Amino acid sequence: MKRILALLLALCLFLPALSFAELDEEDIAFEDEDLDEEIEESEPENTDAEPLSEDLHNELVSSMESSDYVPTELDSNNLFINENLPTEDIINILLIGVDTRNAELIENDVKLADVQMILSVNTATGSVKLSSILRDTLVTNPFTGNLKPINESYQSFDKKNIFHDNPQRSVATVNYNFEMNIQYYMTINFRGVAAIIDAIGGIDLELSEGEAWNINKYLSKNAKSISKHYDTAEAKAARVKLEVRDGVQHLDGLQALMYARLRKSLSKKYQMGDDWQRTARARNLLDKLLQKVLKKDFWDLLDLVSIGIEHVNSNMNADFIGSLIWSLLQSGIVSKVGSSDSIIEQFRIPMGDPSDGSKTWNYDSDSGKIFMSKRNGNFQKNVEALHEFIYGRYYPANP
Repeated sequence: MKRILALLLALCLFLPALSFAELDEEDIAFEDEDLDEEIEESEPENTDAEPLSEDLHNELVSSMESSDYVPTELDSNNLFINENLPTEDIINILLIGVDTRNAELIENDVKLADVQMILSVNTATGSVKLSSILRDTLVTNPFTGNLKPINESYQSFDKKNIFHDNPQRSVATVNYNFEMNIQYYMTINFRGVAAIIDAIGGIDLELSEGEAWNINKYLSKNAKSISKHYDTAEAKAARVKLEVRDGVQHLDGLQALMYARLRKSLSKKYQMGDDWQRTARARNLLDKLLQKVLKKDFWDLLDLVSIGIEHVNSNMNADFIGSLIWSLLQSGIVSKVGSSDSIIEQFRIPMGDPSDGSKTWNYDSDSGKIFMSKRNGNFQKNVEALHEFIYGRYYPANP
């Protein structure tokens, strides 16, 4: 049972972290050896284990409360919530990846929310679903009525034109455009991603020659910027340059982050693929991270929570997260661990593939914006498909 708790704690930490796989490598301001270990296979979990005790639940909450983490507040009356969606079992959380260059999340520092993913947790069945929204997707700002890329939803300017971070706007924008009922969010930045992976000792991954070369190249080309904003002296000193070859290698937090974000190659010799291959890398990294976390002792996981929680902003307090995990432990997720069933299901907006005629979007190469037409019904198709993915049917906001 402690391994199940470890899994759920890892989901809380790694899902927002790996949402950074949606970002382009060019978002970092760039400028200008090896461990080859076997990856152990985790043993199937004993699904007949006893329920999580109240003492362990209290330890989890205490571990989170002992950090400097202070949850924010959202105005629930100004979130454009679709009241018709069921609320008894499914909890939706907006995971936000931001482009701040500071090591810590600093108030009024974030400019864009380039990653926005809806984490849907079913506490009755134990299903966990991720729905990602591409950052350049044009949506309506519910407060201004203007059509803007969704990654601009995190920012606002007051009457004196002073910039402010505003996660309220991101949550409200997703709810308004996609007829959702999100009331919770979690924000993380680059440094937080690397720090969380470093906290578990890095990760062993099967790399291609091209992946290894590009990770090395990006890190060397960006050495000064990375050292200033994302790296630590200890991590930099311990980092081992990857061998340019196919095979299993050990990656630290920053190398693993770059792996999950690879899309374009810095050499014509290698092809890194498109967004689909990039998100496949992120899923692979998440899978390997979860396998490693499942082997850790419960008390080590409490320490990991204390480290990870320092790198996020959220309106979820310790008791809420503890209760969410508690509920999931009583659900069917236990039977999925160690089985062939997928723990995480995924969906993407805009949906569709140009190759089979199912595309529901248009891309403007000049502006880089993605447009889903409301006139021809493409936007509505995405809204309804999102509901069907999460709930099994569509629940219109204004029936």
